[in-house]
Amino acid sequence: MIQTQEVRSVDDEKKLVTKEDVLKRIIALNFDYVLYHKHLGRECVIGYIGDRGGGKSAGSATYGFINFMLDDLPVWSNMLIQYGIEVSNNLAREATGGLLKTGGKIIYKSIPLDKAALLRLDDTYRDGCLVIEEINVQFANARRFMANTNIDFNEVCQQLRKFNTSLAYNVIDEMFVDSQLRALTDIFVKTHDKAFELNNMVHHTQKGNDFSWRVYPWTGYLAGEENKYSVTKKPLPPVTFHFTKLHGLFDSTKHQEKGIYTQSRAESSKEMKEYMDEWQWLAEKAIDIKEKAIKNGNNMLQPHELPPLVGKPLTKAIREMLKVWGIYWDNTSKCYSVENFELPVCVST
Repeated sequence: MIQTQEVRSVDDEKKLVTKEDVLKRIIALNFDYVLYHKHLGRECVIGYIGDRGGGKSAGSATYGFINFMLDDLPVWSNMLIQYGIEVSNNLAREATGGLLKTGGKIIYKSIPLDKAALLRLDDTYRDGCLVIEEINVQFANARRFMANTNIDFNEVCQQLRKFNTSLAYNVIDEMFVDSQLRALTDIFVKTHDKAFELNNMVHHTQKGNDFSWRVYPWTGYLAGEENKYSVTKKPLPPVTFHFTKLHGLFDSTKHQEKGIYTQSRAESSKEMKEYMDEWQWLAEKAIDIKEKAIKNGNNMLQPHELPPLVGKPLTKAIREMLKVWGIYWDNTSKCYSVENFELPVCVST
């Protein structure tokens, strides 16, 4: 089985000056990195996908917390990520060979995300991680793929490597994310709450504790070039993410940016619901069209063939959405072209 964790090592270059520095080091060494390879020295873009209450926020918040906040690196987010860890007196003495007599509590907290500053490529956003809740509503919306915000955010994504800044985002369906962000994503994680599996429902398993992850290594970043999805055509073996001990890590009801819609842990925002209500049907049609094209080995559709497959007249808005999803009019062949790429959402699990 391919490892999705990397053991955290001591950073000898970082000086431990205060007691707080020592306690942070003790805490960090008790956690392994998750879906992150720090030794590679490059940023990672990871997308968590799932239904309401399926663990998207828990996954993305945990990614930022364990991989960055515990290393005392900044995490900027549009939801509140905060957690306190107590180091006991015994652990403090044992870990330091008696140099520390007492432990203490360390509080980790994310930094408010300033959307305008981020889109201006402000130097503030260097050497850390962006954790963005429901990214398509604010930044990378497939429906508004020509909007200024999308264009600016695509530029931000291109600059992540120069900034050495990672990005963890979540969304109900990656088909609603701008295509350029999808192309830059290293890892997709499809997540659902195991409490909603039939056997666990029968036994009244409590929700919010264990989440099932199907991990898709979209690039060679996580599992190597030989094991990326385009080569194997399958995700990594399923894993269970135990979230119980991290309850309270995030609060998506508390946004750290003024003027943003309100959301709750259990439900998507009003904007997201309206968006899904309007376009979910077309996402399903696009998936069917692409699967048929892959199966038949034919990625070209005659002008009269596409409208029946969509089931509605091809309005400008529908054509723009289809274009983002890789179904577009090819002026040279005078046909509709279907890009031959598969998305995790198309794969049965």
